[in-house]
Formats: sequence, structure tokens, C-alpha cells
Amino acid sequence: MDSENVNVTEATEAPVKEKKKKRKFLIILLPFFIIFLVMVIGVAGFVGHKFSLINIDDESTTIDPNQEFVEAEEDSLDFGEIDDATGKDFKEILKNWAINGGEKMTNQDILNILLIGSDASAKDPTRSNVTDKGNTDVMMLVSINPIKQTIKLVSFMRDSYTYMDQFDRYAKLNAACANGGPGYLVETIENNFKIEIDGYVMVDFDSFVHVIDVLGGVRVDVPAYVADFLGQGFPSGNNILLDGQQALRFSRVRYSDANGDVSRVARQRQVITALIESCKGATLSEINAVADVILANVRTNISRKAIFSYAAKAVTDGWPNFEISQITMPTPDARYGYNSRSTAWIWVVDYPLCAQKLQLELYGDTNIKLDDNRKTAITVLGGYVSKKTTD
Repeated sequence: MDSENVNVTEATEAPVKEKKKKRKFLIILLPFFIIFLVMVIGVAGFVGHKFSLINIDDESTTIDPNQEFVEAEEDSLDFGEIDDATGKDFKEILKNWAINGGEKMTNQDILNILLIGSDASAKDPTRSNVTDKGNTDVMMLVSINPIKQTIKLVSFMRDSYTYMDQFDRYAKLNAACANGGPGYLVETIENNFKIEIDGYVMVDFDSFVHVIDVLGGVRVDVPAYVADFLGQGFPSGNNILLDGQQALRFSRVRYSDANGDVSRVARQRQVITALIESCKGATLSEINAVADVILANVRTNISRKAIFSYAAKAVTDGWPNFEISQITMPTPDARYGYNSRSTAWIWVVDYPLCAQKLQLELYGDTNIKLDDNRKTAITVLGGYVSKKTTD
């Protein structure tokens, strides 16, 4: 289960409009996939030749200046009602932090891989190596520390309002990949959270259900209220075995409680952890079957040589036995669910505090110093909740 205490008093996310309910739901992005690549395939050398199926991207994150920015309703708003009590414009605060907020931390002993889940297929012919046509509702960092023998799963909230430097625009974080591609999403997260990311892996989620079924399902804790929301006799209780379709429904549900995406990313990490456990006990035939499903649907900027190197380290260092912990960014004390005077809903984020917390979580150190009496946009908003009602 997620170790983070969910704040049930936070503002409830505005329900999606009916037309959005009809769009294709996203499945969770699975760190299992990258861990599968660098651990299990590394052990089972007989499938090594299948690495040629992986789609390797170039390293370019340069954006075409003539490219049209895919704009959501909230991106066109100025949020002029938000201030930080110093008279500075809210958007200027975001911009200055992203561009001039300080150096990004790194550690040569720690591997940071961003796992990306998009509603655009890796085989979508309308997608190029630079731009992605789908939003990324799942963005999760897998941070592997062989010295401390830990794996940290860091979920980034899709609705975090942020500055996108190459576009000089503001939008929710999940729009970065849609407009600039996975490499640009990595850059945007690095700019705001002041860490360096070693690479990304994007997965075609059409394979999700098949993978879970091949591995015999996953066991997770299903709260009764989630099962009731899903209906149709959905099972509830502790250590419940879910098949692929059930795991899909459990992972994608967003409005089963008032905490919306906060609860959803916690369920996603439950399934991820369960899949890692299933992976540990997989037979060679199961590994081969899963490889057939996954590898052709993986898109990454990690070279095949580096993947093999990671696989060797995974075996020698014993990555499958590392302790797994979980965290959500922004943390409860660094985010504020904000309903604008229209229908737009965003997370107002205290990025300096988030960056400091994440650096400490990953590296045990930070290069960010914060004044104990500092005031932020969240300070000013305080208990403000929009009076506009949503059904």
C-alpha cells in the first residue's frame, strides 16, 4: 500500500465532462516493464535477440517553433487571482523556478528512469520520434540505488500546473509529452524538480491485460468502496487476485473517492509492486511470452548497449530483492487543488519544496535552501475553495 497519508480535506477534482468520459482510458504505466527488461531478460539470455524489436529514440528535445501547441481550457487562463503575497505574478514564479531555480542533482551510483504511459500507441503512424500525440496520464520515476539496495517509485501528478520553457507556455504536466515528446517531458520534470533523469521508457498499453494474464494475475488489496464503484460483482478484500481486465479497471478508476488522482496513483503503485512480485516467480516460458508482448511496444531513449549493461548490474547486484518504497509528487504539503472561476482544475504546486523533498528522498541530500517563513501561492490561497459548483 502507499505509505503517503492522503489528505481527505483537499479540494475534490472537478468531474470530467461527459465527452471526456467516452475517450479511451489509460492503463497504468508499469515500472515492471523496465524492471522486466533490465532484470528478467538479463537473466534469461535466450530472449536477448528480441531487443532488436525495441524502438530506440534519438536524444533530441528541440521543439519546432512553428508547432501548434495543443491547448486545454485551463492553459488559456491567466490565473490572475493567484498571488504569492509578494506581489509577483503566479506564472512568473513558475517560470523563474523552472529556468533559474538552481542546479539539478545527480549521482553516478543512482539510476533514474522515467516510465511514461500515454493514450497514443507506440505503433501510431501519426507519431514521430519528437512529438507525441497523446497525453501522459501516468508519469513515474523508477530510482534504483544499488548502494542502499532500494527502488523508489515516484508518481508525478498529471494535473500539476507548470511552465514549459521551449514553448514559453503554461499547462498541466501531462501536456509536455503531447506537445514535445517523451524527451521533453523528461526535461520539464528535471527543470521543475531539480534532478537528472537517465532515460525514459514509454509502453504501449494495449499489451497490459495480456501481460498480467500470462503471469497468472496480480494480487492487490481492493477497498470495498472501490469495488462498489466498479460494480458488476468486482471482488474486494485483502490480497485479491485480479486478472488482466480487472487490474485494468482497478488501475484506471479515478472518481471512486474524493481524492481522485491521488488515490488512483496509489492504486497504480499497488499493481506495479504486485507485478514485480509476479515477475520474480515467472517461468522461462512465461518470460518469453511476456517478452513477445512487450518488446515491440517499448519506446525508449536508452541504448540497447545500456540496457544490457543494466541487466548485468541487475543480476550481480540483486535488484529483484531491493526494498521498494513509494512517493507522490507533489506531496500533500506542497500541492493545493484549485478550482478556477471557470471550470478549470489544477494542482497549484510549491515546486521549490517538492524539489527539496525529492532530492532528499533520492539522494539523501539537497542543494535547495528554503526560508522557514517563506510564503507561496498555496499560503495565499489558504482555505480558498471556488464557490463554483460542479456536477
